[in-house]
Amino acid sequence: MKHSKRFFAMALAGALTVGSLAGCGGSSNEAAAPAGSASAGSAAAASDAGSKGTITVITMALNSDYWHAVQAGGILAGKDYGYTVNVIGPNDESNAQEQCNQILDAVSAGTDAIVLSANNPDTVVSTAADVHADGMPLVEIDSSLPDEDAYDAFLGTNNYDAGKALGDYIGQQDSSAKVALIRGLVGTTVHDDRCNGIADGVEAAGAEVLGIQPADSDRAKGVTVAENFIQANPDLTAIAATNDEMALGAYEAVKSAGKEDQITVYGFDGSIGGLESILAGEMTGTAAQDPVQEGYGGVELAVKILEGESVEKENDNPFQVVTADNAQEVYDELMADLEAAGF
Repeated sequence: MKHSKRFFAMALAGALTVGSLAGCGGSSNEAAAPAGSASAGSAAAASDAGSKGTITVITMALNSDYWHAVQAGGILAGKDYGYTVNVIGPNDESNAQEQCNQILDAVSAGTDAIVLSANNPDTVVSTAADVHADGMPLVEIDSSLPDEDAYDAFLGTNNYDAGKALGDYIGQQDSSAKVALIRGLVGTTVHDDRCNGIADGVEAAGAEVLGIQPADSDRAKGVTVAENFIQANPDLTAIAATNDEMALGAYEAVKSAGKEDQITVYGFDGSIGGLESILAGEMTGTAAQDPVQEGYGGVELAVKILEGESVEKENDNPFQVVTADNAQEVYDELMADLEAAGF
């Protein structure tokens, strides 16, 4: 069942006390974590009194408003279904070893199920497969593991299709565009798919991809990589990043270079910061996922598995390209829900 983004607003309001949430750092626009936060590296705690059990959500990181939205969706699903939901994650998306440790810590602490978004699937898959083989229900969200036997179900956006839609849009705006791509961690399937989709869409329109460089989903690194692209390519007309944090960093570099009228900037995720940037006339667009539903749906799948229901192996999370044409509508919906929740 699709749930309204009002859940995110409710979580931000601190109305929920189900489970413990991780702390945050990174984007200045990122959403505040709900009340009762724990550190990003905390292991799952015991179930709250009266709950049916504990589900641990382990995100790629907890350093952006995208993952806080996933966090909020997971917590709301726990409340609706009567489970304690703990949300944890590394401090950044490059720390796969920390994720492996968090999986093992959650098992040791007695969690009943794990919802995981692997930041480096090739590294994390062995640990996930081992705990799943020992009987731990495991749902993958956002990024799929290379071994289908390592998890019960997957929920995520088709990242290639979303990237292709964004690339198509960029090419439609300027078929002679000179585009630089800034991607997340090399070897991460999510960012591979997004990057390949954007590149294919851009090139299908006759535009040119000048280069691809990683910035590890980090805003500060996005600034540096964008600066390098700008200096090396005086004819650069667009920058597309495989998440909004890097895109926001890229826009900072474009602004510092005084090239706002020459270079357009696109992101991926549809984060609050990304939407605000589009509304401010800065970023031009973003491929928007539904992170609240991703978190909610991941926990919902885990609940069904725990309660003996059958689930589909592959489950889709929708996307849309957001630009100045529809950003206000998307943002107004979120703000209305925040107000309804008491903001």
